Amino acid sequence: MTNPLQQWLTLIVVAALTVMLMIAWQTQLIAPSTPAGTGFEQARAFTTLSRLLAEGKPHVTGSAENAVIRDRLVEELKSYGYQPEIQSAFQCAPPDRFPGCTQVENVIAVHKGTGSGKAVLVTAHYDSVPAAPGAADDGAGTAVVLEFARVLADRQTKNDVVILITDGEETGLRGAIAFAQHHPLMKTIGVVVNVEARGASGPSMMFETGPNNAALMDLFAKSVAHPVANSLTYEIYKLLPNDTDFTVYSESGLTGFNFAFSNSASLYHSERDNLENLDRNTLQHHGDNLFAVAMVLADTDLATIKATSEASYFDLFGRTLVVWPAAINLPIAIIALLGILALIVRHRDAFTLAGTAIAVAAVVATPILLFAAGWLLSYPLGIWPGVHPIDHPEPWPARIALAAAAILVASLIAAVASRIDTRALLLVNWLILAALGAALAHFITGAAFLMIWPALIFGIVAWIETVTRGSNLKIAAGVGFALTAFMWLPYLLALELVLGFNLSQYKILVLTPFVLALVPVLAPTRWLPSAALLIASAAAAAIASQTPAYAHNHPRGLNITYLDDRSATPRWFVGWLGAPDDAYLSANGFPATDAPYRQFGLIDAQGRFKPAADLQLAPPTFTLASVEPAGASKIIKGTIHGGRGGLQLGFGFAPDSGVRMIKVDGQLVADEKRMISKDPVVVRISGVGERGAQIELTADAAANPALTLIERSSLPDDSAEANALLASRPKDAAPVHSGNNAVVVVTMKDWIAPKP
Repeated sequence: MTNPLQQWLTLIVVAALTVMLMIAWQTQLIAPSTPAGTGFEQARAFTTLSRLLAEGKPHVTGSAENAVIRDRLVEELKSYGYQPEIQSAFQCAPPDRFPGCTQVENVIAVHKGTGSGKAVLVTAHYDSVPAAPGAADDGAGTAVVLEFARVLADRQTKNDVVILITDGEETGLRGAIAFAQHHPLMKTIGVVVNVEARGASGPSMMFETGPNNAALMDLFAKSVAHPVANSLTYEIYKLLPNDTDFTVYSESGLTGFNFAFSNSASLYHSERDNLENLDRNTLQHHGDNLFAVAMVLADTDLATIKATSEASYFDLFGRTLVVWPAAINLPIAIIALLGILALIVRHRDAFTLAGTAIAVAAVVATPILLFAAGWLLSYPLGIWPGVHPIDHPEPWPARIALAAAAILVASLIAAVASRIDTRALLLVNWLILAALGAALAHFITGAAFLMIWPALIFGIVAWIETVTRGSNLKIAAGVGFALTAFMWLPYLLALELVLGFNLSQYKILVLTPFVLALVPVLAPTRWLPSAALLIASAAAAAIASQTPAYAHNHPRGLNITYLDDRSATPRWFVGWLGAPDDAYLSANGFPATDAPYRQFGLIDAQGRFKPAADLQLAPPTFTLASVEPAGASKIIKGTIHGGRGGLQLGFGFAPDSGVRMIKVDGQLVADEKRMISKDPVVVRISGVGERGAQIELTADAAANPALTLIERSSLPDDSAEANALLASRPKDAAPVHSGNNAVVVVTMKDWIAPKP
């Protein structure tokens, strides 16, 4: 048994290490402000971006505002000495993607190299979502690419470099699809560098490469001064439904680097994604990363970056990148596992039947207790305050509450398990960690580094202790915990990019390895440190519950929508990202609870509504051209038009409609596999303006499905009701994604064979 002083000292060391590592990681999340000597000039890039976005307005694909940006891009490239072209295309997504089409206008320029090999594609997108001026997403990327093009123009390179600034990324990557499918330059591309954004601050992370990336990652490690990247992020990204333009090129067989920054995520796709809120340090890091890799690639024989193996990697606080062949992950994991099994045999005197059972029970209890602690904390940290789902203006009290709760769980388990030999507890926990490392190495090799290196080093230190001292493995326990804390604590912070504090029960589970490694360090212990940890966690949670959940630069999403679905009187609808603002709703006459409705007349949803004056908005229309028999089917052709020239038209069908295939302007957007889904199918068409779109349907011969037409457009400027709702919006709220808009929905029945 240790004395109380030793217990308190141990607790203080553990707490200090935890906070120190969390702060160190947080400093990485603040992008390096020191230029990396790449030649990128942040001030010049920001000036260019300010010129591009002079009006500070959203610029959606197909809008007049986007055409202004396009023309400025062309003039900018001409001023550097390029001869840019505009690739104009009406591009539909393939049937395996979200169904829809977009009229896009990509801006393309080529820097000719001296060689005859493959070209380097350097790309970003210039369109924005309807709510956002798009200074970060993806104005920052566009400005960085333009600055690169300017510097490149005066240099001689071995390879051609294609500058591509795409349109229609926000409506489904359709500018990139148009380039990949139709532009002859696509056949010349050997590697891609894409720059994106999912926030407005933080480091520019290299979050995606491609398969067989060993040579690429070696190049990255050698060329980038402030690398922020790890192979776990790439593994996670592959599992998520998120896509960027890089996805299109990757699916075409290309590889390269995909960069993005993601802090201040509440500004993403928000009205506040403006020049004022774009972090200049982030812009510097973004540009340094692009310049570092693209300049090297421009003079590299691209055949040499092709490999038959993959790399695993992680950065050390943005200062250097540790890279090694992924092929050795499983052997390392097996060596670590066998080494720990051998330690168990060597220390078999520490294992009794009861002691082993308690050690195993402690392992099982760890995630259960962590989940319970996180669930309890989710109320003061997120549910009661009603925080943003992925961004908090003052996250540190909540972070401390979760970290203290994790140490508390370790302390409680250590206290209960103090009756057994500490070596049994230590070796069982590390056996589990090593086994998890082996599983990751086999199934998700890019994530294996989190487990295998701590397990291997723990095993080495434990064997040295065993052979030289025959001790109780205290040094190995301390070293193993320190390494595990270093590996896992950052992900408590990183998860804030996808999980809010209202889901703390899931967020805290990432600390399971941290707790498993900590329990043997704290055992044996007494209840006094546990009481102190309980007080610390509760106090931090109490402070977190009183901190502002939103701020002007960390807003909640609040959209005002005028909805006329022709099935009832028009209504005002308030949409949220984050918890609803009950005070705003009450002050503006909205009910206190949600009501069911059919989004787009097809999809079951919930929302807050109040009656609206009829604004007499012209509805979308469909003109039937022909119905022709085709065996057991029929071919239906016609044209969809918007009533207001809205930026997005749409049409859809309920499940089991009898429609088997949909084409728009001759392009297949939904095949039979998509149409037999149990979910409604909605096709969105962007950027067609007044011309409309040609629709062709293949349907069962006897089918007469209801056709739902949808048009999304801007709110009328002269609506007093709309202006009152907009004026009363709190300063800590902002429109997001589709923004403030008017939606008109018309459902047509018996439209194929109208009744006389």
